[in-house]
Amino acid sequence: MSNTSVPTLAYFKIRGRAQPIRLMLAYKGVKFTDKYYEEEFKVEWFKEKFTLGFDFPNLPYYIDGSKKLTHTKAIMRHLARKHGLVATDETGLERQDMIEEQMTDIIAEFSMVLFTPSFETAKVKYIAETLPKQLDALSQFLGTRQWFTGNHINYVDFWAYEMLDWFRIFSPETVDKYQNLVQLLTRFESLPAIKAYMKSPEFIS
Repeated sequence: MSNTSVPTLAYFKIRGRAQPIRLMLAYKGVKFTDKYYEEEFKVEWFKEKFTLGFDFPNLPYYIDGSKKLTHTKAIMRHLARKHGLVATDETGLERQDMIEEQMTDIIAEFSMVLFTPSFETAKVKYIAETLPKQLDALSQFLGTRQWFTGNHINYVDFWAYEMLDWFRIFSPETVDKYQNLVQLLTRFESLPAIKAYMKSPEFIS
């Protein structure tokens, strides 16, 4: 694998499951090709899906020279190991693993609301009953720490930021009740590399 190769991250032209990866690459100053597939018809992706040499063809995918990865968490973990965005002690690793699994559960439950035919009814119920419990637990877990695993940013914080930003759009009045989570969002957006990326034309708002 060439050290000068420019990696490609491919997904639809939405934030979705690729956005935490884009944020990680932007934070570490990695130049990459942000490849977009047509979301509505998916024709191009279906044509290429089984021709690119992936073990498990899926989106997002990440290609860096001979390295070919699919699935959001697998790509994020690879980049985290490569760029020093993993916990370095047992306590941090335990927190890292727990928050990753917790966010996986939250996103799965939230997705059921987003894609249900009775969205408006489900949204009201989710905001009233489910979201506060989820944010309560996240807020207590974060406590007074700078980031979810401690005082150093970790790959799970990129995923947490994206998820919390979805919730901030979905129900801003609910998120605003949790000061430490709001501060984490602000802290993340104030990171110089992230701030620059969010002002760039490449950022999907």
